[in-house]
Amino acid sequence: MADVVVAIVGFRNADDIRACLRSLALLVDTPSFDVFIAENGGPAAMDALVAMLDAGDPAWTPTDAKPPVAPDHGVRTRSYRLDGREPGSGYVHVAESSENLGYAGGVNVWLRPLLAADGWTAAWILNPDTEPRPEALAELAAYSESRGKGMVGSLIVRDDDPTVIAMRGLSWRKWTGRSVAVGRGDSASVEPDPAAVAASLTAPSGASMYVTRSLIERIGLMYDPYFLYSEDVEWGVRAKKLGELGHAHKSVVVHKHGTTIGSSGDKAARSPLSVYLGARNAILFARRNYPAFVLPALAMQILQAGRYLPAGSPANFRTAVQGIVAGVLGETGRPDPLPGAPTTRPDNAAKSVSA
Repeated sequence: MADVVVAIVGFRNADDIRACLRSLALLVDTPSFDVFIAENGGPAAMDALVAMLDAGDPAWTPTDAKPPVAPDHGVRTRSYRLDGREPGSGYVHVAESSENLGYAGGVNVWLRPLLAADGWTAAWILNPDTEPRPEALAELAAYSESRGKGMVGSLIVRDDDPTVIAMRGLSWRKWTGRSVAVGRGDSASVEPDPAAVAASLTAPSGASMYVTRSLIERIGLMYDPYFLYSEDVEWGVRAKKLGELGHAHKSVVVHKHGTTIGSSGDKAARSPLSVYLGARNAILFARRNYPAFVLPALAMQILQAGRYLPAGSPANFRTAVQGIVAGVLGETGRPDPLPGAPTTRPDNAAKSVSA
């Protein structure tokens, strides 16, 4: 196996994955890596993804190589290989999830069984709608090794203006009960003090998280029951308690935030799923990690829910209230049916970047 496992969760977004794989094909040679994709969108989505990959591209070719492990909750698999990678690396293994497992569940489709496989030393959790710069992975690995940090995040920049920072990572504020994006709107050309950035973070952005195998074996996998939102922050909390967080400013990743789940900045345009889970999981996260600060988290979510009314979205207000109630009751997992949504199943989710 290659040195690094690149874990990607897709959901009916083959075009995003195509662009991401093309970027990965341009990464510098060291460290070596293999890509493991979990398609959460069902059989039709897997068919569409495979059709896109089989159609041919200068960046990859189909291969008869088998995955090193069987995916957890996987239905079927297909394999490809990025062209030009060094021998024994650059494989792309795609699995159809048995159902929509959410973001952490999708990551763990491959990561859980891979913990029993030898050879790899770190995992790179990457959102499907990202396009890493060629040095992105090398910079993460170099920072991790040189500074002894087991969880390192990238500099996430905006796709419409890569000179502007989308975030350096996430900071959970105890008294407001919410995560904020560190560095949002700052110039990407200004290199900060790495120690100061690491101290300000609760977690790297879930869009690009480099985690060493040794740390995963100490803190465990991502927490599945959130389904979406807060799993990246909770993973960071576990790492920070051990002094393992870092930020690699020179690892630059372009991210099209919210393209899969409708987590728009426009309150009226946000999907019922993102509204419901954003409210529910903020409370669940506080209950699990900062129980003394549950009341501030609850108060903030009530305030946030109220802001949907002047924004002209009473439906999202009702959905947010339902999410708050679910959080108070301690409900976890995929909401089925999704309150406030016109369908009976919330099968429109794949990834999470809390912000």
